[in-house]
Amino acid sequence: MDKNLFRIHSTRFYDVEPKAIHSMAFESNRLALSRSDNSIEIWNMTHSPHIEKLIPGSTEGSIEALVWSKGRLFSTGLHGFVVEYDLIALSPKASYAVTSGSAWCLAVNKAHTHLAAGTEEGYVCLFEIYEESLMFFKTMDKQEGRILSLSWHSSGDFIVTGSSNAIRVWNVQTGHAVNRLSLGRVDHFKETLVWCIAITDDFVIITGDSRGMTSFWNGKLGTLIDEVNAHKADVLCLCLSEDQKTLYSAGVDPVIVLFARVSAGGRDQWIRSVQRAIHTHDVRSLALAGPKLLSGGVDAYLCISSYPPKALSRYPPLPQAPCVQMAQGKRQLLLRYPTSLDVWQLGAAAPSVHHLSANTFLKLSQEPARLLQLKAKDDEWIVCATVSPAGDYVAYATESNVYIYHFIQSAGTLQLKKLLPPEEVSTCHRMMFIHQRGSEPARLLLATPKSTLQLIDVSSTEPMKLVHTFNRETTNGKFAMEDCIHLMDCSSDGRFAAVADHKSNVVVLDVQSFQMYVTLPRYQSHPTALAFNPSCDLMVVAYADHKIVEYDVPNRQYTSFSKKLSEHLPVQWLNRSCAVRHITFDVRHPDVIILHDDSVIYTIDKNKEFSEPDAKITKFDTGTEDSLDAPPVPFKAPSAAQQQKMSTAGGGSSSSCFGMSKKYKHLAYFGALDVGGELVAVEVSPLALEKHLPPALYKKRFGV
Repeated sequence: MDKNLFRIHSTRFYDVEPKAIHSMAFESNRLALSRSDNSIEIWNMTHSPHIEKLIPGSTEGSIEALVWSKGRLFSTGLHGFVVEYDLIALSPKASYAVTSGSAWCLAVNKAHTHLAAGTEEGYVCLFEIYEESLMFFKTMDKQEGRILSLSWHSSGDFIVTGSSNAIRVWNVQTGHAVNRLSLGRVDHFKETLVWCIAITDDFVIITGDSRGMTSFWNGKLGTLIDEVNAHKADVLCLCLSEDQKTLYSAGVDPVIVLFARVSAGGRDQWIRSVQRAIHTHDVRSLALAGPKLLSGGVDAYLCISSYPPKALSRYPPLPQAPCVQMAQGKRQLLLRYPTSLDVWQLGAAAPSVHHLSANTFLKLSQEPARLLQLKAKDDEWIVCATVSPAGDYVAYATESNVYIYHFIQSAGTLQLKKLLPPEEVSTCHRMMFIHQRGSEPARLLLATPKSTLQLIDVSSTEPMKLVHTFNRETTNGKFAMEDCIHLMDCSSDGRFAAVADHKSNVVVLDVQSFQMYVTLPRYQSHPTALAFNPSCDLMVVAYADHKIVEYDVPNRQYTSFSKKLSEHLPVQWLNRSCAVRHITFDVRHPDVIILHDDSVIYTIDKNKEFSEPDAKITKFDTGTEDSLDAPPVPFKAPSAAQQQKMSTAGGGSSSSCFGMSKKYKHLAYFGALDVGGELVAVEVSPLALEKHLPPALYKKRFGV
């Protein structure tokens, strides 16, 4: 086969179920969003938006509201507690009971001294915010009906709440309601629910309700200024800009409507302006990050839009990387789901007697098959998982335990043997098997919630033991990770292991001598992907601002190519809105770096010349979309679930260093097999995501 041709395994059997976005909160370039499975994603919005951290979901209660307060994250829900989270351990830090049952809404005052929660029984509970905890402060007078929404006035002296058929203004000092505003009804027997509320500095109260109305009230006089029927169904969320001149509304009718504040005739008016149809289903939450609007809802996509200029970026609900691992020796894929793991055997192409060319589809002599499904005990959330390069060990971690299995495959039979980890091992955030040399036992490297590393010997015949722990004490203070360790990789000879955290610390360890080897210079942006070149001990790191560096580990220095690359990165590459998810290499082309994000594959050929930064990146031909768009079958892969396709490498005949392909829609993983010339693409089709969604709001269309 021609050296410039690759066989690509296009797989679509990764059946990701999208989880609706319920609430969002933004502060200091960090976005917290909760989903319907009660998980919380922390997105870093500094350069290219991406998931930085993930707090696993709980089966108890729900998360109905999120707020930030000076870097601290709080939530509340139907479990009846205000919960604060530890953003290093990625778990609840403390919980505080609200008065009388479930809570629906949460808000913090402008001075960040008090937190207010609205409950099912009609109480507004106030908490004082201290440096390390919350302290219950007081409860407002009980009202009839549950409190669905609340908002603080900028002075901190008043709180406005929304409930069934009424809006109330509360005096924080006295705890009494000083005003009550009544809403109209569409049907005499149907209540009007105030789902969302906002208040301006001059005491204009803005509400969105179940009639589809966006209403503007004079909070001082308690009179209605204006109401606009901008939506055909419930208005679920409002978002007021910092200068209080722009308002966004959305809800069950997913159209996002912009209201502009204008002065006319000596008084201010709110005028309905632009509307945009960004989502297909209910919009549950809105937030503003400077000039950009963040929106999310039932369709599970996080959308970042702006107008003017008109721009839109949509981020699919793909699991946080790494969600796919590859066992090179057995040509197997490990797919991670929230509470289970799947191990799949890749298919094999039938020999072809014809001359192979680019964009040729190959018939399969062996269909892909699911070999193993592991379900977590009591449906615990699987934090991370890995498979050994030889495919003989599978490991995963939940919030409380680490599980290791010996996966025996021989003579067409499969056996699974559970192994007991050492007593010193409890849980971890990331894990990785170190490449074995000869008959050496397998070794597993764990990144703990305390930002330390544990190295254990894995054996199926002898009790496992903890070989070494990397921390400040064992490295004389050199190993100083300041945040969660989220990236790990090892060299092909099993000597070096590289780890990185969210504070831009990238450290290389010698796992054979248990020594700190080198620490890379800290960069202003934090890394999103790193990988060792299997042909040499060069390491490539990609950062959130799209900077790419190549580091010579044995010589402890950046390569000359890395320095040139930093000066010649294409503008088109730097303007990408998605961060790099994964880096891989093909053994036949050791000088080609392959990277991918959610939808685009990039190649960097070190043997080719750099183009001008303003030049367009060359698209290498990967053909057109094929019949793989059919939704995958969850348990048994159909014949079209995986195909093998011939594709050209790099930029083909182009002399440009950069090349790109937009063949795939939502790319969860793109990696190379160690045999060379074979690549694996794990794609989650948009149609496969859509099949899990409930019906959207019906709208009558002309002629339909």
